[in-house]
Amino acid sequence: MKKLIIYIAVIALIFTACKDEEKATPKMALGDFDFATEHLTPGQTVDVTYNGTSEDVEGTYYYMVNNQAYPMDLNLSENKASVAIPDSAQAVAFNFKIDGKYDDNNKKGYLIPLKNNAGENLAGSKAALAIYAMNYGGDFGVTADKAALFNDIKDDITKHPELKEDWNTTYLNMAYRQDKTSGEPLINDYIESTIAKTDMTEDEYASVTRLYNTIGKKDLAEAMSEEVKTKFPNGKMAQNSYGNKFYEAKDLDQKEAIFKEYTGKFKTLGNVGNYMVSSLARAHADNGDMDKFNRYANIITDKSDKAGLYNSVAWPLVEKGEDLDTAAKLSKQSLDLMTALQKNPGKQPNYYTENQYKESLVNTYNMYADTYALIQFKQGNMKEAISYQEQAIGDGKNGEMNERYIEFLMADKQYDVVVKKAETFIEEGNGSPKLKDYYKEAFLSGDGDAAAFDSKLTSLEKIAHTNYVEEIKKSLINDDAPTFTLKNTDGQDIALASLKGKTVILDFWATWCGPCKASFPGMQEVVTKYKDDEDVVLLFVDTFEDGSNREKLVTDFIAKNEYDFHVVYDNKVDDSNDFEVADKYGVTGIPTKVIIDGNGKIRFKSVGYGGQTDKLVKEMDIMIEILKS
Repeated sequence: MKKLIIYIAVIALIFTACKDEEKATPKMALGDFDFATEHLTPGQTVDVTYNGTSEDVEGTYYYMVNNQAYPMDLNLSENKASVAIPDSAQAVAFNFKIDGKYDDNNKKGYLIPLKNNAGENLAGSKAALAIYAMNYGGDFGVTADKAALFNDIKDDITKHPELKEDWNTTYLNMAYRQDKTSGEPLINDYIESTIAKTDMTEDEYASVTRLYNTIGKKDLAEAMSEEVKTKFPNGKMAQNSYGNKFYEAKDLDQKEAIFKEYTGKFKTLGNVGNYMVSSLARAHADNGDMDKFNRYANIITDKSDKAGLYNSVAWPLVEKGEDLDTAAKLSKQSLDLMTALQKNPGKQPNYYTENQYKESLVNTYNMYADTYALIQFKQGNMKEAISYQEQAIGDGKNGEMNERYIEFLMADKQYDVVVKKAETFIEEGNGSPKLKDYYKEAFLSGDGDAAAFDSKLTSLEKIAHTNYVEEIKKSLINDDAPTFTLKNTDGQDIALASLKGKTVILDFWATWCGPCKASFPGMQEVVTKYKDDEDVVLLFVDTFEDGSNREKLVTDFIAKNEYDFHVVYDNKVDDSNDFEVADKYGVTGIPTKVIIDGNGKIRFKSVGYGGQTDKLVKEMDIMIEILKS
């Protein structure tokens, strides 16, 4: 009996100790996520747990080293993930997506400084998170107050002077933008101390050159650039100078001479050489000289670059219906190269996670398969066309590709398949007017009648509309819209404050932006539809575009295409590549559409163009409808 009592006591002690240990396990909680540690440190592996109610949770994370951020996959399984933090990291930022929408954690995000064993922030962690928030925060709903974030960088560098070497150019540029009066002396001090060295590195030459340009001393920047090319004749700046000469050369013979000189001087092509050889190959393809095209194309060693070149030459040929045999050969080569890359991806670019890179390879293959399928269709090879288009459509979200798939099936008289596939596309909101015409033809080819078709189509479209409304409602935000006053093409001031009480759609664009221009037929439909609605205003904000001929580029483009757009010019920030309103609204890529309600609140933000005119118009209609209601 005594032994039993002792045994029970021991078990109780062990159980109590386990419970105490469980209670004592330090945890860090942020939003709906727990981190199984009191603080994060370099080289640590930490478990992350989601405690919310959603069943749709995914994410990525970035680790920061000075002013560089590197994305990594966050492989959640049953709402848990194990994260290995690299030894070199100073900070990490998690980007959790809940039900398809990024969780911004009340605009603060999940930005975590790493600490040492004493629980103190690592030198550079505060600065690393600040530059991350500036560069990436807007993509994930994190508010970035540039002045406050600059002060974080300044404080970190002041407290840890050893950081200056890694942060100098970034910090000095930012200091100058914040306050030229105090920033310029800092830049001058750095330049003077650097050029006083007898053994300046090429990176130091590059930093000094950039800083001379920052403070407007173009002549000194040019002199420094020439000096570094003499001292480092095989360096990056020397290579870049050839790229500039090549870009500025107007004559193809001149470009070939520059490329020949470049390859005679540098052992490897590098980014500059690849740019030159791809440009030369395209130029000869445009001139119909396929022998020279192939000669230059064969120089390219990067599979992705070469596949892109082949597809870019094949696509215009098939669009025009010219030399389809050549187009087919080039297109098939692009697919073979992408297949080889999928089998052996190699190291992904540092702006992708491993999974994102693999996904990008699949998406690129699908895009090139769309080219090859259309070639096969135009050559009368229906089975091949259908087979490759099935791969091209992927998840069925591209209406243009879906339309081609249905067209190919119709040509092959697979009416039952057309009805089944078309109904799926339409119900998911990824159809098109022409696809619906094919659907009707296939539907009526059987026992269906016009009334039954109309009823079915109405039902499918209603489902699609309801689902799309719910999807768009999930993207609702409620942020203050920064004020601005910009000039329009007539020189008039347009102030956001004067539009209070109205729904305002800002469409950020530029004349060089292909997706922007592709979206404009749809946006013209929106402009026409709401031109008599006094409560809806559309402003097309020309941004990320400068130069002395900027206004002519814009007005010529609008006039040539007969667009009825109210265009305003975003102001470029002095001595920087930033633009005032784009910067205020966190616009990092175009096209971006921002929809503001009558109370001056940003309610929607839409980035990119999906390629479907009718879907774009519906999206704008639904957003306006939601705000009006």
